[in-house]
Amino acid sequence: MLRCLAIVLALFLAVLPANAATPVEQKKAAKSKAAAKAKSAARLKAATKAKAGSKAVPKSVMAPAMPVTLARLGRLHTENELQKAVAAARTALAKDPANLEAKEVLARAAILTSDWLLAAEAIGSTAKAERLGASLKRDFSDTGGRVRILAQQGDPKARQALGVFYGRGVVLAPDIEKSCAEFKTGADRLPGAGWHWAQCLLDASPEEAWAQMERAALGGHAAAQEWIGRRCLGEFGATGKDFACAREWLSQSASQGRPRAQTLLAYLVVSGQGGVVDASRGLRLYQLAAENGDPDAQNNLGEIYESGRGVEKNPAVALQWYERGAESGLGSAQFNAGRMWAIGVSGKSDPAKARAWLAQAEKKGITQARQVLDWLDQQTVTVPVPASKTGMAELNESKPR
Repeated sequence: MLRCLAIVLALFLAVLPANAATPVEQKKAAKSKAAAKAKSAARLKAATKAKAGSKAVPKSVMAPAMPVTLARLGRLHTENELQKAVAAARTALAKDPANLEAKEVLARAAILTSDWLLAAEAIGSTAKAERLGASLKRDFSDTGGRVRILAQQGDPKARQALGVFYGRGVVLAPDIEKSCAEFKTGADRLPGAGWHWAQCLLDASPEEAWAQMERAALGGHAAAQEWIGRRCLGEFGATGKDFACAREWLSQSASQGRPRAQTLLAYLVVSGQGGVVDASRGLRLYQLAAENGDPDAQNNLGEIYESGRGVEKNPAVALQWYERGAESGLGSAQFNAGRMWAIGVSGKSDPAKARAWLAQAEKKGITQARQVLDWLDQQTVTVPVPASKTGMAELNESKPR
C-alpha cells in the first residue's frame, strides 16, 4: 500500500513545471507586467501628442514644398504663374542652398522666360516683351551656369536662351558673336532662333539671311512673315514689287496680331493692291493696329474719320488719333494734329498746340508744316491751310521694326 502511494506521488511531482512560481511570485509578476503596459501606453500617448502638435507649426517656419515641379514648369501659361514658381524656388534655395531641384526650376524658368520674350517680340507685343526682359535681368542673374549645362546637353531652347542672354547682356556678359552662335545652333528647330540668326547674317550674307528669314516665316514667326511681306513690297533692297505676295505674307503675320503687318495689309486692301478692295476689312485692321500702338495706323485712322470714308465723319475722333500718332513721333501725324488745331475742331482752335506739333513736323521734313506756321504768323491774312494728302496717306518707309 505504501509502495503504491509513493509511486503516485512521484508521478504527480514529475508533471509539475520545474520553475513553477509560488502565489507570491505570481502576484509580483502580474504587477510588473501591468506597470510595463502602462509605461508603453504613456509613451504612445506622448508620441501622438507630439505629432499632433507639429501640425500647428506656422507654415512660415517650415520648409516650403515646391508648388511647381520640373514636369509642370513647361505647362505654365501666365507670367503670374511663372513668378510664383520662381518665388517658391528662391524661398527653397534660401533655406537650402544645395537644393538641386530649386536650382533646376530657376534655370528652366529662365529658359521659359526667354522663350516668351522672343514670342512677344515676334507679334509686336512691346509691353510684354519689356516686362519679360526686366524679369530676366531681375530674377535670373545666377542661372547662366546651369542654363549653359542644359545647352551642352542638347536642349535647343537652352541654346536659344543663351542667345538672348549674350545678345542683351542679361544673366551673362554681352557677347554678340556668342549670341549669334547660339541662335545658329537652334535656328533649324526654333523659328525665334532662326529669326535672330537671320538678323546676324543680314550684313555679311544677305542672300543666306533672307533664305533663313523665309524658313522662320514658314515656321510661323510673325516678324519674319512681315519682313518677307515688306520685301514683296520692294523694301530691303528688293528689285521689284509683288502685291499678291505681300498680301499673302502680311495676312499670316497680321492674323497673329502684329500691328505693323495689320497696318500694311490694311493699306493694301483699302487701295486694292494685290487683290480686291475691301474697305470694311481695312478699317478693322487699321483699328486693331492703331489700338496696339502703330503710328501709321493711328494717322490713317485719323484721316478716315476726318474724311468720313466708310465711317461717320468725326473731326474730334480724327484729332484724337492724329495726336496719338504724333506722340509716337510720326511726322505726318504731327502735321495733321497741328493743322487741325490751327483751323479748329468743333469751333475750337489752339494756336499754341498747333505751333508745337507743326514745329516738330517741320523738323521731320514735312514741308507743308512751314506753310501752316506762316499762316499762323500772319493771322489776319487769308491763306488756305494746306490739307493732308488726298486719299489714304502713304505708309512711312521707316527703319525696320
